Amino acid sequence: MNVVAPDSEGSADGIGVASGAVLDTAFSWLCKRRIDYADSADVWNVRRRWPELKPRLQHDLLHGHYRFSPLRRIQIDGECIELWAALDALVLKALAMVLNRRLDFPRSCYHVPGKAGEAKMGSKAAVRHICSRLSSNEFAFRSDVKSYYGSIDHAVLLGLVRERIDDPRVLDLVAQYLHRTVDENCLYSTVTPGISLGCPLSPVMAALYLEPLDRRMEATGLTYARFMDDWVILAPTRWSLRRAIVVVNETLRELRVEQHPDKTFIGRIERGFTFLGYWITEKGVTGVAPSTWEAFQGRVARLYEQNAPLEDIRRDVEQYVRRWKRWAGSGVRDVSVAFVGKDDFPGQPVFVPRMLIPAAQLT
Repeated sequence: MNVVAPDSEGSADGIGVASGAVLDTAFSWLCKRRIDYADSADVWNVRRRWPELKPRLQHDLLHGHYRFSPLRRIQIDGECIELWAALDALVLKALAMVLNRRLDFPRSCYHVPGKAGEAKMGSKAAVRHICSRLSSNEFAFRSDVKSYYGSIDHAVLLGLVRERIDDPRVLDLVAQYLHRTVDENCLYSTVTPGISLGCPLSPVMAALYLEPLDRRMEATGLTYARFMDDWVILAPTRWSLRRAIVVVNETLRELRVEQHPDKTFIGRIERGFTFLGYWITEKGVTGVAPSTWEAFQGRVARLYEQNAPLEDIRRDVEQYVRRWKRWAGSGVRDVSVAFVGKDDFPGQPVFVPRMLIPAAQLT
């Protein structure tokens, strides 16, 4: 893959990281993503000086001189996020756009955008694919990777990138992204394992890291779908499922990651299993996963506990419940749309879909 010159953006190869069109698209993304940042944030300096910064940035990218700054590690809602400098985030977004176009991901990898003309990808598409094959299978193997982002091995990932990309400037950017320096409360450290959470390049790298698993599972001919590090394998016989499990275990050992023991299911489909927030049986999607339901209840409880006027709390709860029900019922076939009135939350009647209420609460 070549990084192209600024004046070649109209050519066939004009989709490189230094392409003016790619950088402008990344700049628009940055402006929208950080529109609510504080007045002192560096994004406003990038926005104000973009006409001046863009040519300089293109020159540095073309000559392999660009260097990422140390990033800040912050806590947001109990989750650890690594915040890149504004210009670095722009470059990483441009790099993600180019790599996503150039890397040929298997169709079984559902969390990367599909190519032009292909069916729409996404979590709901993965769930629909699995549900469409339930009738021809009896067994399921569902699992994910333990601490996926944090356990990705840099040497393994960089080796996978080198197999597909030969431009030293692109490889240098990826290497810098992996071996990043983090500032946490003025203490600087270099990250050795794992990729950055909240970075625009990370979903592409996460898709690439498990691509060997995708290729090997597609070669078995079994029904398989993966979204990020969550996957489901359907098999018509116990023997074929055992062979698939052997392939998965061997592949994960090569990639130096582990299955999550608490999120692994192996057995008959009729017993039911969770996948991407839904509960799936031989009948298809029959509800949401218990963990999804618990997270929903916990979020509503936290909204009620916030120190705000009652009317604001009610409005926030209504908006959240409305969005959650829209997520739960959209994009998945055969999901029940029967609603029952249920005053689950004090002071505010909330209508919850019947299929979203765990069976224990309906008896």
